[in-house]
Amino acid sequence: MKKIRLLQIAIYISFAAFFLQDAAADAYKGFMEGLNDGGMQTEKPARATKLIPAVLIDGASIAALKAGNLKLNDNYRLENVSINADLRVKKELTINPWWLKVLEVTLVFGTLYLVLKIAWIINNIIHNIYKSTMFRSEAVKLMHEMGILLILYFVADYILEQLLYLKSTLANAPLKLINTSAFNFEALICGLLVLAIAAAFKEAAQLKEEQELTI
Repeated sequence: MKKIRLLQIAIYISFAAFFLQDAAADAYKGFMEGLNDGGMQTEKPARATKLIPAVLIDGASIAALKAGNLKLNDNYRLENVSINADLRVKKELTINPWWLKVLEVTLVFGTLYLVLKIAWIINNIIHNIYKSTMFRSEAVKLMHEMGILLILYFVADYILEQLLYLKSTLANAPLKLINTSAFNFEALICGLLVLAIAAAFKEAAQLKEEQELTI
């Protein structure tokens, strides 16, 4: 039982670290920016600005970098330079429709819900392993649900990345921004693998039920 508890704790710690690595920094920046925006609008509304965190800028769009190249000395030169930076722009120059805000908030909380739900299911699966009930229909349903949730996370994560890139382009900055959004194939592969395992466990559960009825 002690090993099971330690494994459950390790799962929650892993998911917490995953959230801190992928979302906490941007969430904190957004929260602090909201507080700063409120103060700036009250004191100096004409100078209100908006922060767009973690945008990747093509160095070729910055004249000071000489078309994306930067000479360090006679022996070394940087080429295809890109800059990862927070972009601050005047609010009146940005386009941020209400539907974009609603969609962004929905996707953020939806993705968080998926992550928490997956962690909860894994915790229950470990509990079923401890009770030796993995070959029952309830445990199989949990595994199937986790596979579906992983695939939904794969879709939601990609849409959210595309949405954040779209939001950065609406700032109309005189820079070329690089779209860094990509499919999270690890989540997709894990989801499909879990569905395959769930199908195998379903067959095993049916065989076990048939054996119990025969006995």
